[in-house]
Amino acid sequence: MRHRKKGSTLNRTQSHRRWLLSNLITSLFLHERIRTTTAKAKEARPLAEKLITFAKRGDLHARRQVLRVIRDKEVVVKLFEKISERFKNRPGGYTRILRLGNRLGDNADMALFELVQEEMAGKDTGRKRRRRSKKKKETAEMAAAKPAQEQATPEMKADEEAAAETAVEVQEETKAEDRSQESTGQPAGEEEKEKEKKE
Repeated sequence: MRHRKKGSTLNRTQSHRRWLLSNLITSLFLHERIRTTTAKAKEARPLAEKLITFAKRGDLHARRQVLRVIRDKEVVVKLFEKISERFKNRPGGYTRILRLGNRLGDNADMALFELVQEEMAGKDTGRKRRRRSKKKKETAEMAAAKPAQEQATPEMKADEEAAAETAVEVQEETKAEDRSQESTGQPAGEEEKEKEKKE
């Protein structure tokens, strides 16, 4: 079972791996950008972000926790004074890993491991408002045209009512003709022919 075996060993002993990550993170805070393999960067990233969170806390206990990993006091001072101030409003995601391709010698996957440069803005100055797309503009124009159509609808309703009334009248006339046919027993067309002959 792999209980408490989180992370990659990087083919090193525990002490060698601990010092490797310590040196990587020290170089990261000193230069703010280092070039390393992707596997090492992925292992160092959670530890680096944890140390930045300690630096943002800023108390003595947090400083001693950071000094357990980073042995260089000048780098710790830089971390607590400059880097923590830069990320004061940022809730996380202080580092990024950018892939660079493979190394020529051993074909190892290389990456650029760096601190994020831009500061987080306040909520009110967050995202910029995007422009409306063409589809939204077309729908807005159609929505503006609808009130004009709605104004014309009372006239259209009056026309529809008049057409409905004429249709009702035509239906009544056809019913009357059907009744007359039933009473005489002859179709309506033959009655008309007889009338024409009499005239």
